[in-house]
Amino acid sequence: MAAYTNAAPADSHEYVYKQDFIPRETVAINLSKTAMFVTDPQNDFLSEKSPVWGLVGPTVTKNKVVEKEKTLKALAKELGIPVFYSTHMYTKKEVEQWPTMPLNGIDKVMFEQKMFVQGTFGHDFHPELKPDSNTVVMNPHKGLSNFWTGDAALQLRMFGIETIVLYGMSANMCVESHARDAIENGFEVIIVADATGAAGDAAYEAALTDYEFLAHEVVTAEQIIKRLKAAKK
Repeated sequence: MAAYTNAAPADSHEYVYKQDFIPRETVAINLSKTAMFVTDPQNDFLSEKSPVWGLVGPTVTKNKVVEKEKTLKALAKELGIPVFYSTHMYTKKEVEQWPTMPLNGIDKVMFEQKMFVQGTFGHDFHPELKPDSNTVVMNPHKGLSNFWTGDAALQLRMFGIETIVLYGMSANMCVESHARDAIENGFEVIIVADATGAAGDAAYEAALTDYEFLAHEVVTAEQIIKRLKAAKK
């Protein structure tokens, strides 16, 4: 394997790759073909009233996820690029039926806690992240990725999007799954590492490891804000 080395960036606010053999890439941003892509901006992940706040709350709070999502959403509107929301949702019938079938570990947790049930507080958008006229709310995803059980690929292509700036909840589950599927559907993916949270530090660190393998580029919120503003000039 080639011996790649990545010196720490001069700007301490840039993302520092933790795996030296991963070659770094700087994605050229064309605003007319770029969109924000946000996974699960909902109360069941981002509200202190969430039944799993004890798991996700520490990283959501530490990373200031809501604050960064709000800032990025406002910036997108200012720059004229769309924001795509990929939300989790289960109907009451699915909540009754699905637990009778084999479920993976994370689905067992979600169904035990009755998360993302249609029409509930947990399913609703976080009050600071409500959709506006610049938001495309895609069909909800039932599994971990909208590219499988929603309309993400269709929606992005109909809007002429080639590059997505990806962030949200949760880091090693839906964010990572969307990243994999977006890439395999031919989209360029920039992941905003510090605008995500996870069920504990171990899950968050695992996500960062895979982001470096998968994404075309991994950045911080401050880093991508500067890049997007520069692309407008």
